[in-house]
Amino acid sequence: MGADAMTWSLSPPIRRGLALSILLGLLLVAWEGVVSPLIELPRERQGQIDALSEELGRLWTMTARKPELERRAATVQGQLATEGGFWSGASAAAMAASVQDRLRQVVIGSGGRVKSTSEGREAAASGFHEITIRFSIEGTLETVQKTLAAIENSTPALFVNGLTIAAPSDRAARDRPPVLNLDLDVTGYMRAAQS
Repeated sequence: MGADAMTWSLSPPIRRGLALSILLGLLLVAWEGVVSPLIELPRERQGQIDALSEELGRLWTMTARKPELERRAATVQGQLATEGGFWSGASAAAMAASVQDRLRQVVIGSGGRVKSTSEGREAAASGFHEITIRFSIEGTLETVQKTLAAIENSTPALFVNGLTIAAPSDRAARDRPPVLNLDLDVTGYMRAAQS
């Protein structure tokens, strides 16, 4: 056997078939790697555009409602002012002291005691000052009811922002009502200083 016997050759139809299959393989790889992602890109972008268009529509709707909401807020503030809903006074501290005195009288009058009060926390909100005072009260159910009624019927207006009522773990005498612990945040509003 010579060296020529080791080499073999493919017939022309097999070579063409092999070249055609390599070309098709390269075309498939190019399609999957380049063309398909380029075709998918506009679809993804259109989906993002549609989502952003919906969000823009929601924002336009909210923007269109803003003047009406501002008008309604001004109307409510006017009604609150007309009905004596805003506290007036020299300062937030003076208002907080007045609220503390009022509620202390109600609590003591119903047999309870004010364990502690916080300084008035002040925050600015939509053209007025919000002053919140935290109370810790001990008393019977009657004390709780009268305190909440005093807040509800207060003029200028007061609002309860947080409320926790807890009964002590030890049992009170059966002939007396149980003593409850009441923690509450009471808020009042003052007009913002006009400049």
